This record gives sequence, structure tokens and C-alpha cells, in this order.
Amino acid sequence: MPRRYTLGKRGEAKEGTRRRIIEATLQLYREVGLSGATIPRIARAADVAPATVRNHFPGPTALAEAAADAILEQLAMPDESIFEGAAGPLERVERLLVEVAAFFERSTGWWEVRVADQAAGDAWGTPEARYEERIAALIGAAVAPLDDDPLVLAVVGTTLVQVYFAIRSAGGSSEAALDVERQLLVPWLQTRLAARPG
Repeated sequence: MPRRYTLGKRGEAKEGTRRRIIEATLQLYREVGLSGATIPRIARAADVAPATVRNHFPGPTALAEAAADAILEQLAMPDESIFEGAAGPLERVERLLVEVAAFFERSTGWWEVRVADQAAGDAWGTPEARYEERIAALIGAAVAPLDDDPLVLAVVGTTLVQVYFAIRSAGGSSEAALDVERQLLVPWLQTRLAARPG
């Protein structure tokens, strides 16, 4: 009688190998930057053959995207669940400000890796574009029903990122930055909501 074959253990081993490759990649990003995290280095750090790395990740973009997803998961990037139970757009925007500020603070170390790795060029491009899409989706969900107003999206996005980091760069605390964001956004959004027909 032929032996029954299952993918269970093989699938687990494959997933374990993939996880080791991603962990090795993240460690090398911290140590030598994205540009220094070559396939041979990653393979050595993960204790696999270079061909195994290429088998799991056919190109540098695929590996960078998987690593970026792992970073965002480690940092607990906010998702739309932060808005559950919120009474309306002003409460959702408040939650957005608080949660994204906390995320920015958690991600400081990775931001320093990114800034120091200028030699990586466009290698960070696709993961950063996906991150920006996620932030834009959060902003849209927060400001609904004003999510069809490009001015609202621009003002909230600029305040959420540029104003926050300008205050932090000037030596202000995270809480000080949040206070300024609230003072700028809440009255302005109240005016926009009041002016909205219906």
C-alpha cells in the first residue's frame, strides 16, 4: 500500500524558512541597511542557500515588500479597527491622531535605518508607496463623510504627518504635537462638517 503524502510538515518547514529569511533580512537592514542586505548575506544569516532565498522571493522588490510588511506588523501599524465604536468623524480623527502618533514614535528606529540608507535608492519605493496608501485609507475612513473632499484629505494628511514631525523636530513632545494637531484640525473640520449640505 502506498504511503500517504501530506504537505503539512513540508508546508510548515517552508513557512519556517520564509520566516527565517525575513528575520535575517530585517536584522541586516538594521546592521547594514537595505543596500547592504545582499542575497548572499541574507542567505548566510538565515542559514540557507542563496537559491532558497530566490525561490521564496524571486526579486529584491518581493523581499523588500515582505520585510516592510513584517516591519509594519511588528510596529502594529493602525488599521481601520481603531475607529470601531467612534461616534463620528471628529472622534475618528482624534483616534487617528493618537494612534498614528504612537505608531510614529514606535517606528523611529526603522525611520533612522531608512534615512541612513540613501544608497538604497528606489528599493524602498514600493513598500513606502504601500505604506502611504494605508495612511491615505485611514485618513479617508476617519473623515467620512468628508472623504470625497480633496481639501479635507490634504489638510488632515499634512497635519497628521508634516505638522507632527515639524513639532517633534523642533523639540516638542509627542503630546505637544498632538495638541497642536487638535487645535488646527478640530475647529476647521467642525466648520467643514457644518457647511456640508444634508
